Amino acid sequence: MSLQVLKESGNLYHPVFLGLFEDIQGGVTVKTDRFPTTTKEIKKGALLNAMTGVSIGLYDVIKTVRLTADAASADTVLAVEPADHLFKVGECIYLAGGTASTITRVSSTEIAFETAIAKTVSAPASGAVLFETDAAPATAVKFAADAILKDTVEVRSGGVATLLDNLFAGAVVRGTCDESQLPYFVTDADKTNLTARIRFA
Repeated sequence: MSLQVLKESGNLYHPVFLGLFEDIQGGVTVKTDRFPTTTKEIKKGALLNAMTGVSIGLYDVIKTVRLTADAASADTVLAVEPADHLFKVGECIYLAGGTASTITRVSSTEIAFETAIAKTVSAPASGAVLFETDAAPATAVKFAADAILKDTVEVRSGGVATLLDNLFAGAVVRGTCDESQLPYFVTDADKTNLTARIRFA
C-alpha cells in the first residue's frame, strides 16, 4: 500500500495568533529568575517587556491575574485566575482605583496581601485585572508590553527540579491575536502599548 499525497502545501494554524506578520529576527532571551517554583512552562501568548539599560534582547514576562469573585474593599485575600499565574510572594500587585500591596501568600486560586488593595474601591468586581507594580505604594505598571511570546517555552526540566537558564524564544511584534486564547490577562494599558502593531480580536 502506497502513501497518497493529497495536498502539497497548507497553513499552520496557531490558536493564539490569527495572523503573524512580523517577529523579532533572531528571537529574544526571556529571564527565568522571576518564576514561581511550580512553573514548568510559559505559554505562547504571554506578553513580554524589553528590558532597558541591559543587554539588548533580554525580556521579562508581564504578570497579571483576574478576580474570579466580587470582593469587599477590606479584603486582604482575593480569588484569582488563571491557576498557573506567575506571581510570587514578595511581589506587588495593583488594582486600578485601589492601592498597591505586597503579596504574602499565593495559591492557584487565591492571593493574599499585606494590606487591602481595594480599600479605596467600593466593590471590586469579578473580572477586574490586577497587574504587577514596582513596590507598594507605587501604582505604575512594572513592565510595559513590547511583544508577545510566539511559542510555549519550557522553564524547568525534570518536572520542576531544574530551573533552566535564560530562555531563547520567538517574539511577535506585529499581527492579530485571539484575546480569548491568551494564557494571561491583558490590561487596557498593555493593549494601548501594542495598538499600533498588535490587533486583539
